[in-house]
Amino acid sequence: MNGIEPALDFFASMAIFSPLALALFMLLAFVFQIKLPEKIIALVVELSVFFALAGILGIVFLFLSNGVKKWGYEPFPTFHLESFHFDFQFYFDWLSLSFATLALLLCFVIAFFSQRYMHREPGYQRFFVLYSIFVSGIVIASLSGTIESLFVGWEMVGLSSALLVAFFHERVMPTRNGLHLWIVYRISDAALFLASYLLHHALGQGFFQAILEQGSEGLAHEVSSPVLIGAGVLIFLASACKSALFPFSGWLPRAMEGPTPTSAIFYGALSIHLGAFLLLRLNPIVQLSPILAWTVVFFGLLTALVSGIIANAQADIKSILAYATLTQVGIIIAEIGFGLELLPLIHIIGHASLRTYQFLRAPSSFAYYKSLEESLGRTDLNKYAPKGRVAQTGPLSLAIYSFALNRGGMDSMLEKFITKPFVQMFKLADIFEKKWGSILAGTEPSKLKTPEERA
Repeated sequence: MNGIEPALDFFASMAIFSPLALALFMLLAFVFQIKLPEKIIALVVELSVFFALAGILGIVFLFLSNGVKKWGYEPFPTFHLESFHFDFQFYFDWLSLSFATLALLLCFVIAFFSQRYMHREPGYQRFFVLYSIFVSGIVIASLSGTIESLFVGWEMVGLSSALLVAFFHERVMPTRNGLHLWIVYRISDAALFLASYLLHHALGQGFFQAILEQGSEGLAHEVSSPVLIGAGVLIFLASACKSALFPFSGWLPRAMEGPTPTSAIFYGALSIHLGAFLLLRLNPIVQLSPILAWTVVFFGLLTALVSGIIANAQADIKSILAYATLTQVGIIIAEIGFGLELLPLIHIIGHASLRTYQFLRAPSSFAYYKSLEESLGRTDLNKYAPKGRVAQTGPLSLAIYSFALNRGGMDSMLEKFITKPFVQMFKLADIFEKKWGSILAGTEPSKLKTPEERA
């Protein structure tokens, strides 16, 4: 191991710092309003992702050739206070390497696709600023060795996702749907943050390696199970919000407002699977409680069932793909709840690759169909398509169809119980801040306008 340590350090630095350097470069250029040519942006993005992918593949090669199974990398010093320490460590094992390889490979494909798809788009540079933040976040999250460093990547992925949904901000719906996504992701972030606190309280640290080596039985014997089970519940809540499990599924079709490359990389491939990756990484904690494990299975299967029904009533291709994605993600979550490890990982890799292709293919599918008709010299291809059965009109069939057409009521639930309460809370906080600010400034609070009056 000592002989390959310098090579591992070099490749790990490539994998981690190439996306971070890209994000910093793009962000500084954007902040200082430096207009970069499209060709320069495309070249810098593709080279950075390529170097990161080469770094990951270099580590995979060294692992295979030297029989290494796990390795920790700590490029930054540990931050210590009297009662708290922050460890920004990276942990390389076959789970993290597999997910990071998948992420960077798909990001590389999306980079090539986006430079043509977003050509001459007014927000071309802004798109790649957010894209570079996402790439950095997904690399940090997948390679993290501690829950606090994973939280950093988790936040970067969430922020870039919400802003890219609202990319076409000149229209009302993208900004509104971006707000929906941002609120659900804030719940996810809060749950993960509290889980991190409970893990530190119970274990004294948040190293994944220590958790994995002890396993469920070792953790149950050494620490207080109720505290760890509480952490497991919060971890599942964070995963449910991030992976759009029932009843948080309402934000996923709304996220289709963003550009097609973001639909592919975020909600077809990587971001939607990040919750499943978190459960896989911390599966020993989930398996501590049979009740929690079966809860994970239940909500996974429920999500798969509901999404499968809803997908059959959708009229646009992106919504069909979104709910088809949710169906598979629900099955993956159920597999993790059963305590499986290899099968969910293979399922994630295969499903993410397929959905990326389908989302990228979606905009040109009608053009392809038209060209197929022209090449065959006929326009009656529909009669050769598989014929569906005659729709049933019984009460149960009508009820199921109505349920699917209304998307299971998940949109209204998201609006009524999550989005509106948060928005009202923010409005009240705004009024409170303005009134106290006016009192401290010596102005009259009565002259202040509410957000509705200002609108």
